[in-house]
Amino acid sequence: MEKPKPSIVEGWNHSMQEYITAHKKGELLKLVTHTSNVCNLSCPGCFVNRPGDDVSEKRKARGKDEMSFETQIQLLEEAKRMGVKTVDIVGAGEPTLDPHFSDLIDKIEELGMQAVVFTHGATRFFQRENLAKYKDKPISFFIKLWSLNPEKMNHYVRGSLQNYAQLRDEAIENLRELGFMDGENIEIDGIQKTTTRVGADILVMQSNLEEIPDIFRFCRRNNIMPEIKTYIPQGPTKLDHESGTFEGLSEEEQKQLVADKVKPDEFAQLRKRIETIDKEEFGNNPMGVIYPQGGFCTQSAGALYITINGDILSCVGTGHIYGKYEPNTDMLSKTIRERIEQVGVGCIPRIEEAKKLGYTIPPEEKEIMEMGSKDCEQ
Repeated sequence: MEKPKPSIVEGWNHSMQEYITAHKKGELLKLVTHTSNVCNLSCPGCFVNRPGDDVSEKRKARGKDEMSFETQIQLLEEAKRMGVKTVDIVGAGEPTLDPHFSDLIDKIEELGMQAVVFTHGATRFFQRENLAKYKDKPISFFIKLWSLNPEKMNHYVRGSLQNYAQLRDEAIENLRELGFMDGENIEIDGIQKTTTRVGADILVMQSNLEEIPDIFRFCRRNNIMPEIKTYIPQGPTKLDHESGTFEGLSEEEQKQLVADKVKPDEFAQLRKRIETIDKEEFGNNPMGVIYPQGGFCTQSAGALYITINGDILSCVGTGHIYGKYEPNTDMLSKTIRERIEQVGVGCIPRIEEAKKLGYTIPPEEKEIMEMGSKDCEQ
């Protein structure tokens, strides 16, 4: 039996050079954006929470200054004119609960683009009869997979769902049965991969660090693309370096986030474990990309991030806002010309975060975080 090749989510199946070339030409290959802030969970580690959000112990509500549906459509149309092929929907709430979600996916399809949706997977959308309607649409999903242990997974999320892990696992099984994990062999950046429409959003913490290898094995065996990562240096998991606290969280939640934080050297050790497993058990060579044995970062070079409030940022890991999105003003093109952050296909924000915290990044790990940054210089 042939061993599983590395998986690549449809929508992310573009070469590294395509992203770098788009950046250097002042074009976009990807748009990263939000649907509504509405969510039936309210998790402490959700990177899109901000102080002042309308959140509770049970849910996140629609924000007061969200972009209108009409503006979202105009944003998609402008993105298409800029060359965008993929639209990542990364929040702000649970995308499948947005009342306009199906209309946005239809528009993305009409424009000839691919949607990649980050979701917790525990909504009616993922019931088999509802999900089947999207079987032939250009849509891929990243599902929250922080643990395969139901009790532990339920502990990580906060909100109104007491049986979250069960619902998520049912969603993954429905995706499998409907063929979302079926794919074809392709070559990207000289590596043989298999396409899929399911990825795993894997947040690495001290409390699940030892489980990550088994989560990785689960992904390989099911043709799921692993996105193994530490805290994104924005949102509640962004430490205020002057006060030493996390923004907008209770003292108990802050203590938990501090205790669970994984340092760069620990992540580098995990990377080596994952590479060894992939080589010895699945026959895949070390790939040297930001998400261990998964992929390079696609949210900086050749991409921009627009929140549901219309804020324009360089990527989800940066905090500088270039202004509010307004249709018919060429704001995307203007932002690219005025971008002040260093970009690449690694993760420069994590390097900057480590410096502020006084963490030492192992040389090989730092080299991966800096990937493409020199190539992107004008």
